[in-house]
Amino acid sequence: MALWLIFAASCVSFWGVWGFVAKLTITRGVHPLALSAISSVTGAIITWIAVLLVQPSWERASHNIPFVLLTGICGSLGGVAFFFALGHGRASIVVPLSSLYPAITILLSLLFLGEHPSLTQTLGIILALVASLLLGM
Repeated sequence: MALWLIFAASCVSFWGVWGFVAKLTITRGVHPLALSAISSVTGAIITWIAVLLVQPSWERASHNIPFVLLTGICGSLGGVAFFFALGHGRASIVVPLSSLYPAITILLSLLFLGEHPSLTQTLGIILALVASLLLGM
């Protein structure tokens, strides 16, 4: 099995549990901003442990600071918005609806990275987006 597929499946699993636990935490009275702050610190600790274990090269990161910072900004703002959405809506609606974000990634990748998915991949993308929309209804 391809390594990227293992990581993607792990991501889906962790994020699936994450959405449920986040909603459970908010319904127990934790403010979305408090949840976001504590989650961010927890994520930073886990990330730094992984950095120490893997010891990645930092050379390319230092040359791309604006993109590195923009990644963190977008991810953090998306997380805060997600927690607020969970605070005001049902997890069964918020989670599938918020999972439509790949549509933006796909569009930007087509326009700026020159990526071109195959016909089968395009069909899969369309079906996944339609499924997310239907789940959110």
